[in-house]
Amino acid sequence: MFSITVSCFEQWRETARELLNNGVEPSQVHWAEGQQTSLFTARPVFDKACSGNSATSNIAVPASFLSMARAAACYIDAGERQNKWATLYALLWRLAHDGREVLDNTVDSDVMALRHMVRAVSRECHKMKAFVRFKALEQPHKPLEGEPLFLAWFEPSHAIVERVAPFFAKRFTGMHWSILTPLGCAHWNRQALKLTQGVARPPAISDNYEVFWKAYYTRIFNPARLKEKAMQAEMPKRYWRYLPEAACIQSLTTQSAASLQTMLNSPLTASNRVREKSTLITTYQDELRAKSAD
Repeated sequence: MFSITVSCFEQWRETARELLNNGVEPSQVHWAEGQQTSLFTARPVFDKACSGNSATSNIAVPASFLSMARAAACYIDAGERQNKWATLYALLWRLAHDGREVLDNTVDSDVMALRHMVRAVSRECHKMKAFVRFKALEQPHKPLEGEPLFLAWFEPSHAIVERVAPFFAKRFTGMHWSILTPLGCAHWNRQALKLTQGVARPPAISDNYEVFWKAYYTRIFNPARLKEKAMQAEMPKRYWRYLPEAACIQSLTTQSAASLQTMLNSPLTASNRVREKSTLITTYQDELRAKSAD
């Protein structure tokens, strides 16, 4: 029985390759999540007795599996009976011995688990891209004279910072920014992207732009278009703490019924109002032209 601890996809990939090449069945491996000082320490030590008839070499797996496995590696297990590394190795073993058709069986428990993890990670990546909000940091020593540093705080459900950071580097290329999360941080200095360890708590930051943004959001809010269920389906409440406008949503939602009724009770605009106004303007213009001609 092998007990193996890995913390990232590359560690798992190298270790799984050695296990597979030595014919170690999934049932013989206990996978655990954790930090290793190096890739070498994550690898098991094999002897000749380990290699059996199931030993393989030069394994070629579908590119789609590697893509999904890389995404699933970001998944944080929440009490599942079998962790992500075990699921990935079980599928790798079956792909090597049973063929590529394994992934086509959508009702297979391992395939379902893999697809569930990929969907969860993809969904969290989408939410992070949508709900990260940067705030300008007032600092005595700026990275470049006259240019502020922008900070953002986010608490992802899965370890997606490294996966999503390139999106922000491309989207906000001209800014100096840092995205801080408990699961890792990303920093961009307009030239290079740097990843660091996570931080435990968000910094206390507020900037003047929030005041203007809240006022603007309140002004453009249309009570007639409010659909609370649809809003919370796309923007769950757990993400509201990242949005400055969230402080306005509760009061605007509460007042929406009254605002809508006030709008409905307002007198109707005359259907010919625009036409009459246009006629008055045309008449006035004609009078000015006549005076000018005299």
